[in-house]
Amino acid sequence: MTVTTEIIARAVIRRDGHLLLARQIGKSWYFLPGGHIEPGERVEPALVREIAEELGTDAKIAGFVGVVEHGYTEDGATHHELNLVFEIALAHGDPTSQEDHLEFHWLPLAKLADTDIRPTTLKNALIAFDADRTPFWRGWNG
Repeated sequence: MTVTTEIIARAVIRRDGHLLLARQIGKSWYFLPGGHIEPGERVEPALVREIAEELGTDAKIAGFVGVVEHGYTEDGATHHELNLVFEIALAHGDPTSQEDHLEFHWLPLAKLADTDIRPTTLKNALIAFDADRTPFWRGWNG
């Protein structure tokens, strides 16, 4: 069995007490916008590129939030990923999905704990981050 490590840049985008979340159409759970970093690509430009591709707007890195290592099995394959999380400021406040398979929702921050956001370790780290603003590292317990 071959397992590769994927490096994913994720965006924390807030507006008026809400957090922007992505969901693959047909799935019941959410995740932070962003995507895979290509081999040799720098992290911050990759995230800006992913936001432009997904939301059709320019973005600016506003700060580092943390890193979550995560693993899961899907369709018999084991996945290992590092999620590099940054706060993002959007050039346009009302982004629209540019991807046919993705939809985006503004979730009230008060509902964060009760919403199925994956990886769960990342959701829990975001809740703790909001309380004390300390960047985080969460290793994979898998």
